[in-house]
Amino acid sequence: MKSKKSFVLNFLFICVLINQISCGSSANVANKNDQEKISKATALLSNYEIEAKNLLVMLDASGTTSKVIQDKANELLSVSEIILQGAQLKMPKCNDYLTKTLALKEILDNITNESLEKDYHQDGALPEAPSECYHTKDLFVHPATVLVLVRDDPDLKNETKLSINAEITEVLVHTEQVRQEVFS
Repeated sequence: MKSKKSFVLNFLFICVLINQISCGSSANVANKNDQEKISKATALLSNYEIEAKNLLVMLDASGTTSKVIQDKANELLSVSEIILQGAQLKMPKCNDYLTKTLALKEILDNITNESLEKDYHQDGALPEAPSECYHTKDLFVHPATVLVLVRDDPDLKNETKLSINAEITEVLVHTEQVRQEVFS
């Protein structure tokens, strides 16, 4: 009887130990996954900066088509999504703000430049948030604005090119602020 009791107690002890180990390791995996996402976002910030500068160079090149500008802006938009997701992990206080920012992608084909300016650049459609959330949001909103500008003027008139230049030049400033405030 005593050996049966000892066996049951040992068995229970082993079960509890296995449960603690597996629960502890799954928490570490989630933490490790989050850390990997943050590291990826940090690394992509440099790529984002390089590609934004490339867009400026393309804009000045003769013969650059709206398709080329649109493709580069889409690339920046995709990279910024990953950066924003990393920022959400790093700064949970920005989660709602950045989630609502990312929802812009769903209405990008139909939003006017005026609505984009009012609702996303000036935060009319977004909840209040700290400044580091604002700068991070702009990594997504500025290339989205370029897409709207190109959509509305596929011939890329000089005024549109100047507006695109202003959008990308401004986002480069935000990139440095995000690097310092979020990913340092």
